[in-house]
Amino acid sequence: MKNFEFREIGDDENFDPSNLCENVPFTQASFYGDWQKSLGRTVKRFLVYSDKEVVAYFQLIKYPLLLGKSYFYIPYGPVIKDFSEDFFANLKKELKLIARTENVVFVRLDFTPSVSSDTLSKFFTKSPFYTYHSAYFQPRVEWFLGLEKSEDELLMAMHEKTRYSIRLAGRKEITAEIITGNFEKYFEVFYELMAGTAKRNGFNLHQKTYYENIFQNLHKTNSFLSVARYGQKVLAVDLVIVFGKIANYVFGGSSDEERNRMPTYLAQWKAICYAKQLNCVYYNFGGIATENKIYKGWDGLTIFKKKFGGKEIAHSDFFDVVVNPFWYHLYNFRKCIKKMSL
Repeated sequence: MKNFEFREIGDDENFDPSNLCENVPFTQASFYGDWQKSLGRTVKRFLVYSDKEVVAYFQLIKYPLLLGKSYFYIPYGPVIKDFSEDFFANLKKELKLIARTENVVFVRLDFTPSVSSDTLSKFFTKSPFYTYHSAYFQPRVEWFLGLEKSEDELLMAMHEKTRYSIRLAGRKEITAEIITGNFEKYFEVFYELMAGTAKRNGFNLHQKTYYENIFQNLHKTNSFLSVARYGQKVLAVDLVIVFGKIANYVFGGSSDEERNRMPTYLAQWKAICYAKQLNCVYYNFGGIATENKIYKGWDGLTIFKKKFGGKEIAHSDFFDVVVNPFWYHLYNFRKCIKKMSL
């Protein structure tokens, strides 16, 4: 059996899982953990060694449950190089030890690269399907657009109505620009537009302070805004975070006004073109609706994203390390009842 060493690292130590794996989601980036800390959440970062070589990275984020309980989540992680059964067995053992020191009910895993459910089922508890939908859990399927083609080729590969809408926006006097600094200046209009988008599409947002905290810390990342205007009126704002070679469309909002001028299409196209200039390999549109309808209110947004062209990227199923079986089953029961009432 292989020997593995799990080492928790401090804030002053380097934590960069992109050293281990290409196209790592930014939710395992150091800055993402820093955002969570600034919201008052506990974040613990670990390196895993085998024969003095780093074979895994992960950061645990602590989220609250009812009655003072909590759980750990590793968003799109651990990021792993070792796919051996020895590794998974050791990981489960270590996560239980870490969880008990923090008195958490369970640890939810979300592997990168994706690992087959058959393999993971040997070591971890498959998360019930009705627990997947949460503001804190990452989407199971995302939509990626490859950026290797020229701009003209990308346009020709789009749905014809999307290509038409981008060009129509220009003819109808919509302008779009890329903002790379002084992000907080745009926060209030961004949040207003995002709140309107959520209401229009029937999905919920985090508290305003969550997004405000992100904007206050964007200077620590490679980020940009794509802002579409009609005259002086801002009609759409998209936030894109670049990590590694992926430009991630994280949040966006648009106005109910002047929708016939197609500002959202031009804002996205401007962001895609800028991502190409940054030599990104992919533009990640983020989560999309799935056939099993996990995500309420995502149907319209999914159609919008897919018409730009691209492909689905599926992530592994959720798996849990159960630390306190009683509270874990109570959590699942509550989630099941809530799902049935929707």
